[in-house]
Amino acid sequence: MIQLTDPVPKPAKPDITPLLDVVFILLIFFVVSSVFTVQGIKMDLPQASTVTPISGPSHRIRIMKDNTLRFDDQLIDMRELSFKLKNINTTRNGRSSARIILECSPLAQVAVFIKTADMVKTAGFEDLIIATTRPWKP
Repeated sequence: MIQLTDPVPKPAKPDITPLLDVVFILLIFFVVSSVFTVQGIKMDLPQASTVTPISGPSHRIRIMKDNTLRFDDQLIDMRELSFKLKNINTTRNGRSSARIILECSPLAQVAVFIKTADMVKTAGFEDLIIATTRPWKP
């Protein structure tokens, strides 16, 4: 027998294969670009025998051998450091739970170290960590 009526068309299903291709390409792009954005500065830190490793979120202040300051790897001066510390502290509602790691080159002036440590304490930070390295033992 011949069928005279049109068959009911099947609903169209979207093909998501191109969408998945684009998502994977973007994922690869962001992974590769995030690896290349990590920057660091090599510093010779003083040695101490009472070194304990730390983990968790923190902000890093570096005093370089030419007495310049870096806050989270950005070159800044004392005025900018004071502003950034107060800005971080106000975002934490008064008393800050954030940790500040202070790295100082052995060739930096002690006065710059003391002034920086005093600025951190004056800004209301309770945890000031002074970074050192372990002495080499044969």
